[in-house]
Amino acid sequence: MQRPHSTARYDHWIHEADPTARITVLTSADAERPAGDLAEGVRRVTVDDYESPAATAALFRLCAADRPDRVFVNSEDDVLRAAEARTLFGIPGLGSATALRFRDKVEMKRLFEGLPVPAVPHRELRCGADLYAAAEELGPLVVKPRDGAGSTGVRVLADARAVRRACVEDPALLTALHGGTLMAERYVAGTVHHVDVLVDGDRALLVSPSRYTSPPHRFRTDNLGSVMLDRGSPRAKLLTDTAERFVARLPEGHGVHVLHLEFLEDTSGTLFAGEVACRTGGALVKNAVRHTWGIDLSRASCLLSAGLWTPPEEPVPTGPPTAWLLWNGGPRPSVPAERPDWLVEFSAPKPAEGQRPPDTPVSSVDSRARFLIEGADEEQLEARLRLLYADG
Repeated sequence: MQRPHSTARYDHWIHEADPTARITVLTSADAERPAGDLAEGVRRVTVDDYESPAATAALFRLCAADRPDRVFVNSEDDVLRAAEARTLFGIPGLGSATALRFRDKVEMKRLFEGLPVPAVPHRELRCGADLYAAAEELGPLVVKPRDGAGSTGVRVLADARAVRRACVEDPALLTALHGGTLMAERYVAGTVHHVDVLVDGDRALLVSPSRYTSPPHRFRTDNLGSVMLDRGSPRAKLLTDTAERFVARLPEGHGVHVLHLEFLEDTSGTLFAGEVACRTGGALVKNAVRHTWGIDLSRASCLLSAGLWTPPEEPVPTGPPTAWLLWNGGPRPSVPAERPDWLVEFSAPKPAEGQRPPDTPVSSVDSRARFLIEGADEEQLEARLRLLYADG
């Protein structure tokens, strides 16, 4: 399955690895990727509305008729319906029971019990009383969907007064509480790290720890950026060790090949495990890993899921460390007058004809410009990110 806005060439990767493979791409009629871009012999099936139940029904019909060896998706939003297809038709890979656990933030936090970095203190919620109790027990709260992504639907409540105000001003919050779709966790003021992992069975093939320059939930007022951690630093070693142990305790036959983990560091330097997603990190995570490690996480996870890639025994960096920056809701960054060699990627997507660039981003990866830079270490990467604001 390929979402209509995706232009990734998954079919080409599979065709190059196995020219005899029969490939079907399920997408929608308004897909940005033209039919002429498909690999030789690839069949494309389209539906009118990719998000609709009709698209899921089309997936099931294809599975019933073709009995595919694998089902691959390139978005977290498609993980569950692809997993249901695998379960219903006996297709290898991530099944629905395990996929549901990965979509559930509470379930994922349980896997950190006994690991070097514990899960952030949290509570399940079913009513306003639970929310009050969480505020009393945990202090300032982050309330979020149990299965959300992209920092959407996240709110920070400082105390019981803020809880009451939120419930009164937004009755939909109570509806979500009653449906059991929300959770609360302690608000950790400080730094957010992300660790991107390539997985094969119980082994972490590649672990890349980085640090966000601003917490992702602040994307409406700040710009989201990220800096790779120095590989020999104590922080990088701790996060790498935790990620490797987390992978080792995943259920047997989990079918996951890529993970995006987030960790919270408070002002005292204590780390807590936050989000877990079985997908490639968003924004420029994939670009950064590819530049530094020479491995495209999307391509590698696609071929691993198809059984068509033999990973290196020990990945070796092929380039310098990287950092990236999105222009979300913060000050406008810009390319220096004389573009430096260390600015390895820059893009400013043009809006469609008759449309203006969005003044307010709707998710943490919604941006008006993107920058990828390289440097010798964290210190140099941070200094170069600051230079992008020099003309602001």
